[in-house]
Amino acid sequence: MDYYSGGNEPSQLSSLPVTDGGLDAVRATLRNMVAIVRKYKSDAGTINAARQILTTAGIRDVRAAKSQTIAAEQAWVRDNIAYVPDPRDVEMLQTPPQSLSIGTGDCDDKAILLATLLETLGFTTRFMAVGGYGEEWADGGDEWCGGAEPPYSHVLAQVRMGSNTWLCLETIVSDAVPGWCPPGIAVLMVAHV
Repeated sequence: MDYYSGGNEPSQLSSLPVTDGGLDAVRATLRNMVAIVRKYKSDAGTINAARQILTTAGIRDVRAAKSQTIAAEQAWVRDNIAYVPDPRDVEMLQTPPQSLSIGTGDCDDKAILLATLLETLGFTTRFMAVGGYGEEWADGGDEWCGGAEPPYSHVLAQVRMGSNTWLCLETIVSDAVPGWCPPGIAVLMVAHV
């Protein structure tokens, strides 16, 4: 298995600490996600995957078809990498080659893969960790009412469009298109690649 742990140890990255509400773990996870993208954006297999997605979509020039390129890469990850959560109370991060090889991953694995694919094509990306209120949030919901902040329970990639505009790229919602963000976001943390 090709899991990223920041060192030489395989498999799990870390367990989420309870003492700080998980904020240090969220920051550490985002830092490791950024490190994975930086390392694998020059990986030949990942570059080939990004380019194969383009040719299948009929895109001949990324410069002239930026929006179509982003949409093609986002749709491919959304539709071809099956969502499988990490083991309970354990945060694991897969490398892009691992996600491509096994065809599964959770939201952070899919976000890593999408950001890496886009970076190989010259785009600038970042990650957005979020949490919110309402039934659509796996770890949120009514129990987080009363002024307490909900936990961070989801992460997605974003791509820069223009000088200071970032486009959300959701990969686990089946009909999400570029620009769609989960409703009800109450907490947000960003990490630039």
